[in-house]
Amino acid sequence: MTGNRQALCGGTIIDSTTIITAGHCVYDSDTGQTKLPSDTYVYFGTVSSVSQNYIQPTQITLHPDYNPHDFRNDIAMLRVPPLNLSKGKVESIAIFNNNIAPKQAMEIYGWGTTKSHGTYSDTPPSLLTQTVYVSEPKACQIIEPRYDNANEYQICTDANYNVGVDACQGDSGTGSTIKYNGIQYFAGLVSYGTDRYGSATCGEPNSFGMYTRVSHYLSWIKSLGGTYELSPSDDSTSTTKPSPSIDNPPDNPKSTSTCYLYFICI
Repeated sequence: MTGNRQALCGGTIIDSTTIITAGHCVYDSDTGQTKLPSDTYVYFGTVSSVSQNYIQPTQITLHPDYNPHDFRNDIAMLRVPPLNLSKGKVESIAIFNNNIAPKQAMEIYGWGTTKSHGTYSDTPPSLLTQTVYVSEPKACQIIEPRYDNANEYQICTDANYNVGVDACQGDSGTGSTIKYNGIQYFAGLVSYGTDRYGSATCGEPNSFGMYTRVSHYLSWIKSLGGTYELSPSDDSTSTTKPSPSIDNPPDNPKSTSTCYLYFICI
């Protein structure tokens, strides 16, 4: 998704006319208003960032309770002309609506920079993906005191579990997924990343990634005409389980060297 032909954010298709992204992606901080559809382009069709189709949205709706100062309710919905959904080409994705536990694995995606505060020259030509892990609530509360658990309005990931792997600038609004019974489901939106000192950062030791939990906003999405499918219910009789979490993630990073998105520190 771009504004004035300049790459800004990612988004996720949930039905043929609905794309979900982060609220801060469509918020104009200069005017305090939602950005205009006429100034926004949505690129889709391939994992390449240079050979995609594009359309313009017909409507952009920012969550009415979005707070640009603390990123509360960091979600927005775009309505677009009907997309020709085709398996293996352009697909919609169902929303993860089950419990998320600490240390749960979550896949992240994006065309953003591969280092903190990078520039356009640091962006990849194709979509990248990696795995992050959900934080223990007490650890995340160091930087986000209001965070209770990943089943409320945010998902928090802890970079100490996999130092150097994170979403970064330009990945905002892109969906993250959790695998359930072998299928990936749409769980969160890249919102922001920070360390315990309040500095924006990506994947460095003692930093955390914050994601908007999409299932918290199902009623709002439905009220705007969006349709969606959900992951199978998680009950005591179900044989389907989320993908394994890491059993013993390190309490501290193994290395203090600095590394960034999609590069692993060993």
